[in-house]
Formats: sequence, structure tokens, C-alpha cells
Amino acid sequence: MGIPVKTHQTCPHCLHNGCYTVFDDGGSYCHSCQKTTKADGGSGFVEKEDGPPKPFSALTTVFRPFTARSLSAETVKRYGVDVGNEAATYEAKYPLYSNGEHVGNKVRAPGKRFSFEGSVKDLALFGQQAFPPGSAKFITVVEGQDDAMAAYQMMGSKYPVVSVHSSSTAERDCRNNFEYLNSFDNIVFAFDNDEPGLKAAKAAAAVGFPLNKIKVLTTRKYKDANEYLINREADQYTREWWQAPPYRPDELKFGSDLLPEILDRKDAFSVPMPWDGLNEKRAELRLSEAIIITADTGVGKTSFIKHIEHKLLTDPTVIEKGYGVGFLHLEEPNGDTALGLLSVHNSQPYHLMRRDEWPVEEIKKAYTEVLDNNRVVVWDHFGSNTVDAVLNKVRHMVALGCRYIVLDHLSIVVSDQSGDERKQLDEIATKLKTLTMELDIALVAVIHTNRQGQIRGTAGVEQLANIVIRLERDKTESNEWRRNITKVSVEKNRFSGFTGPACYLWFNHHTARLIELDKTAAALYEQGGVLNADQLPF
Repeated sequence: MGIPVKTHQTCPHCLHNGCYTVFDDGGSYCHSCQKTTKADGGSGFVEKEDGPPKPFSALTTVFRPFTARSLSAETVKRYGVDVGNEAATYEAKYPLYSNGEHVGNKVRAPGKRFSFEGSVKDLALFGQQAFPPGSAKFITVVEGQDDAMAAYQMMGSKYPVVSVHSSSTAERDCRNNFEYLNSFDNIVFAFDNDEPGLKAAKAAAAVGFPLNKIKVLTTRKYKDANEYLINREADQYTREWWQAPPYRPDELKFGSDLLPEILDRKDAFSVPMPWDGLNEKRAELRLSEAIIITADTGVGKTSFIKHIEHKLLTDPTVIEKGYGVGFLHLEEPNGDTALGLLSVHNSQPYHLMRRDEWPVEEIKKAYTEVLDNNRVVVWDHFGSNTVDAVLNKVRHMVALGCRYIVLDHLSIVVSDQSGDERKQLDEIATKLKTLTMELDIALVAVIHTNRQGQIRGTAGVEQLANIVIRLERDKTESNEWRRNITKVSVEKNRFSGFTGPACYLWFNHHTARLIELDKTAAALYEQGGVLNADQLPF
């Protein structure tokens, strides 16, 4: 280790305050969990765990008031906190949960010294086990365990209150427990009224929750909830809590303020499509936009989608920015989705091979290059496919870093519901389009057409989309070459206005690739010409 340059920091691993030291060579050490991070030749870091997690005690069944913090025995019992007696070496033990199981304790010793027992990985919010998801209209998120209990007690023990584990981990804690918090109608962030707390509240509020359910309380009289309770100002805290303003990430502006934004306007981040014909029409993948791909069943929409997904996973600019891709393929198992992407990557139709013929090392190498990273988030969807479930999963994927969402397909979502299919398609299309703008993401969604070539049930989906791409293929054509050609047309393009036929893609069964025809081959196809088996380019 080198020379200490930062001391008494919050450990990012065990969340203990004041125990983490950073050295000038890039390494670090935590005096609580003993995790060491060493510099690795300036090229990265390697982490070392020293020993197994510390043992931890079970929850007490006898609950006492925490008089030093003005907390009643009833409040302490609700949160399962073990308040030490006169003979104890600790003031309190706060239970830590992960996936509904008690996995450790945060221990408060005299002098506001903290340590940890057990595991501190993948933790739920403090107090989360006491309040089932969606069990009230409001949930409040505070910065400390005592603040959670104090706020709960001051507001009459009516509304759930949970705590992040520290201001430095607040954003991560809320991301990891996104679906739990999002199950409540209203989320009030009430962190400490100091610089770290205000910064953490803003970061936590911005992880992707619907804006209409978020409020941010900045206390006026005291720094945190427990100070209000100790000073017998419960009524004041409650008034401030009810007066908390809605969270708004951007301020409203007048037209007279817009000239700098016009002149300094940055181009929207755009990723090219895998085929030149679409790029020439500026039918590219842009953030804050929704692309709808329509076709009859069996035309090859999934193969078309996989080429786009592969492009997003391998494009150097997207990788550099760290933008993730969320996969919601509702008609196929996740293993088939992954195998299809590897087939595109290696130009090998693995799905057509027998399992014992697979080149396993080749597949593993492709997996490492394409899928073995945190940029890939896949929905294990064999459960509820309701509109709300899909929207919540999209929000959660965005919270985990995804900026591109691929939904294959919209039709299956509404087919799982009962009622008016047209209204349901309009509803989910409207909500998804709103999400693209609210969260600054790109959505690529597939939807089936009817026998007349129209989107089933409604035109609302096309009206809301930024780009509509139609795929057409004659599945009954006797000539093999013509039968495997897909005509790609842009039917709507809000960005450029360029529409019409864009390209012709030939599916090569030997490579699992969609190959764009050159102008000569495209003209031959348009004129009704054919290529025979001995003329095919493979």
C-alpha cells in the first residue's frame, strides 16, 4: 500500500462510515470488513476478501425502548432492532436483510461507533422486511436507521419508512430495490439536510421512478428526522413532510431563454443500423425515440431484431458509453435469445446444429465477447406479462443502466389480457412512448400485422412511433433465393421524413446472417428475376 490520501471514508463494500482509507497508489483498505483493494499495475484493481463473513446474532424477542434516541418499544419492535441493556457492549443492533432473510446486523456502540456482523451483500433497505410491497399509499426513504424509526413514529406509525445504508450508497440501494419502492403510489425522499444528503436525495430520486410519484423533503428546522423526535417536534416534522414538493429534474423556462439552447444544441446520440439502406434514410437508433417493426407472422422479425441487438452490444461507441441493452423477448426462452445472438456474432446457425455438434469453445468465446457483461439485462418473463409488469421491468432495466430496450413483441402483451385489444395496444404504446422521452431511452418494439398488412387492432401504435419499419417476404415463393429475401421499407420517419423502400435483405441459412443486397441484385429482385442454386453466393 502507498501513502493514505483519504481517511475516515464510507466503505463502499460494507457501508461502514469512517473506516475506509484510500491510498495514493489507487489501493484501499477497510478496517471494518477488512476488504483490501490493491492497484494492479495501473491497469485495474483486484479485490481480496479476508476470511468469511463475521458471525451474527439472531434477532431478539424482547424489545426495549431506545431512550437515547426517543424511540418507543413498539417502534423498535416493528423494525426488529435489538436495543442493548445496561450490561451490553452495544447500544443497538439493526437487522440487515437480503431476499427476505436475516443475513447480518449493523452494530452501534457507544460513541457512535459502528461495525457489522454477517453479510452486507445485496442488502434490502433497512426496515423493508416490516412493510410488504405496495402496502400503503406512501413510503418514505431516509438516510439512517434511527431516522427511519423516528419518522415512522412521528407520523403516527401509519406510513412505511425505510432507510438507505448511507448517503454514499443511496443511489445504488434504491436501484437494487427499485421494484419494491416503485410498488408504492408515492415515494418521499427525506435525507439529511446537509450537502451529502441533498446530493444523495437527488441521485436516488433520479434512478427512474415515475416523476408523478416522487417528492423530496428538505427539512427546515433540524437536519434529520431523529433530531425532530428528540426535540419533541413531531408535529413540525409531519407538517414539513406533507408540504414536501414534487420532484422535478428540470426547471420551466420562457421562450426568451431558449436561444443558447438552440445554438448550442447537441446532436442526439445515434447508433447506425446494421444495413446501409436504412441509414441512408436516417432510420437510425436514437435515444428518446421509439422504433416499431411490423410484419406478418413468420417473416423473420426476430432475426431482424437480433441483428440490431448484436449491433448495440458490439458497437464501440455504445460500449465506451457503457449503455446497456434490455431484452424482453416474450415468445422464446432466454437461452434461445442468447444463442441467436451468438449465431449472428460467429456467423454460425447454432440453432440448426445438434447439441453434440456444437463447437463449445467457439460458443464460449463468443459469449465472453458479447454477453458476459453487466450491459446485458434479460427479463425472465415466464410469469406476468401485464402492461404494468412490462412497464415496471422497463423502468427497472433503465435503473440498471439500460439505454436501449427491445420488446419482441407488443402483440403478445395484449394477448395475455382480457378486454379490448385496441385500447390495450393504445395504452401500452402511449406509456412506452412516454417512457422513451422521460428516461431518454431508445425503444425497439415488434408488432404483428393482419392479413391486410395493417397493425392488428389499432393505428395508434404507428402514430406514436418515431420510426415505423415494415418487413415483407413471400414465404410461398418457389425460388429459394427470392423466398429468403425480405423487403425493408420505412413507412414513417419523424426525424428526417425519408420514407419508402430502404433495402433488401437475403437470409443466408449457412451463416444465420441477413445480407444486404447490392444495387444489381436488388434490381434483379425488383424486376422479378431469380438466382438459381448454383448462383447463390455461398
